[in-house]
Amino acid sequence: MSRLSAAAASASRNRRHSSRCRRLAGALAVALWGAAVPAPAQGPALPSPAARTVASPAGDVLCAVQLPAAHAAGQWRPLAVFVVGDGDGEALAAAGAGPAQALAAAGFVVAAVPAGDGARGRDGVLLAQLRREFRVEQGGMHAVVAAAATPALAFVRRNAHEFQTVVRTGATAGLVAAANAMWQELSRLPRRRCVDAGDATTTAFAERLQRLHAARSLAGPASDVARALDDFHDAAATGDEDRYFALLPADAVFLGTDGAERWTGAEFRAFALPYFQRPSAWTYVTIARAVDVAPGGEVAWFDEALDNASYGECRGSGVLVRRDGRWVLRQYNLTIPVPNDLADGVVRRIRAFQGGLPLARTTVVLVRHAEKVDQSTDAALSEAGRERAKELARTIGELPVTAVFTSQFSRTKDTVAPLCAGKGLTAQALDAKDTAALAAAVRACAGGTVVVCGHSNSLPQLAAALGVAEPLAFDESEFDALHVVALDPTEGASLLTLRYGR
Repeated sequence: MSRLSAAAASASRNRRHSSRCRRLAGALAVALWGAAVPAPAQGPALPSPAARTVASPAGDVLCAVQLPAAHAAGQWRPLAVFVVGDGDGEALAAAGAGPAQALAAAGFVVAAVPAGDGARGRDGVLLAQLRREFRVEQGGMHAVVAAAATPALAFVRRNAHEFQTVVRTGATAGLVAAANAMWQELSRLPRRRCVDAGDATTTAFAERLQRLHAARSLAGPASDVARALDDFHDAAATGDEDRYFALLPADAVFLGTDGAERWTGAEFRAFALPYFQRPSAWTYVTIARAVDVAPGGEVAWFDEALDNASYGECRGSGVLVRRDGRWVLRQYNLTIPVPNDLADGVVRRIRAFQGGLPLARTTVVLVRHAEKVDQSTDAALSEAGRERAKELARTIGELPVTAVFTSQFSRTKDTVAPLCAGKGLTAQALDAKDTAALAAAVRACAGGTVVVCGHSNSLPQLAAALGVAEPLAFDESEFDALHVVALDPTEGASLLTLRYGR
């Protein structure tokens, strides 16, 4: 085939693919909201729902967006995300035309996104695209899920750091245990407002979500300060370097989480330059904020609780001043609050670290194997699984890993292969059913950092054998959990669950 013929064939395939995506995305919009969008009562007609096709490492993702009337690019809008089934007509219908249109009539941007299966890159790319396209008022989105939709709840759990509230709708009686367990986990997240809307009418549901959004709004001069802080975080989330450092000028001060991190704005810009070469530098979502404005209205100080995928709940605080008619930061201080019950152990570890003493605590990272190609006994990793294995290596590659353990199956060995290659380590394979032997091997690595790649049925048994009181539970579609177990000679075992992957 000539180059010209090959190019023509490729163009034809791309047109067919693009046409198929448009048809599927259009079908999604129609299934969710109907072909026609009526005018809300006593208000202008809403625009028709718009289909979106977002490219991700795991393939194209289809979603639909309902805009409020007279929306213009760059406007700050509250954003509600309905998490629905992948092509599941029943789940699509559950989101319904009424709630979406009622929220749009109230000024919300409403997006319907597929729950997916946690494939690497899919969720993050989709939510990042929404942040690039819309300025999210208050920084945090509002998630809406059907009570019985376990995949939708899993989506919200994977991306909890993106949402300021989570609302579930529909009857909750007789739900499967997995759905209730996920909801309880979300409800325990710091400051997360998880609300049961039940079978509320369309109007009641929309009013409930409006009240939740309004509860975090600030009035008077404080509202302008809050908007400047929202703009600051939005600029980082969308990789807008110029906008970010217009709000953190060269003579400002940025204090990082490490005690040695004190930068001027100019120094911090030089440090952060590689991060702003990416579509998103970092994302911190505000979940609570307090602002005080000094008499005269030229100086303000604030503190805010933030959520971040890597660091969890953080605190930002600092001072802003009015300069050339706009609020800019003079100081921003980012910290990680330590619960009082944990402070003693944290302080002792910091002192040991600063004194150059060995840390007796053993850190054990428990991770399930990545996605596999099929359900055979010794299935290999799928393409998505191989990408997740690389993401795992990137996520924990900076940890001082001293040993890696896997089961006898290929999928666990292949999941940690990129990590081992980067660390110059050889994984030790032990029988997945021999929990006692694996626990003994882990304990023999006292004072080190150990990675164990196992299975949804073997990792909970290992955690229990190591002394973790909280039971681990894995949904079969879940591949992005990092269960970090700290084994302390005096404090016993503690557990922290994180998520990795974009």
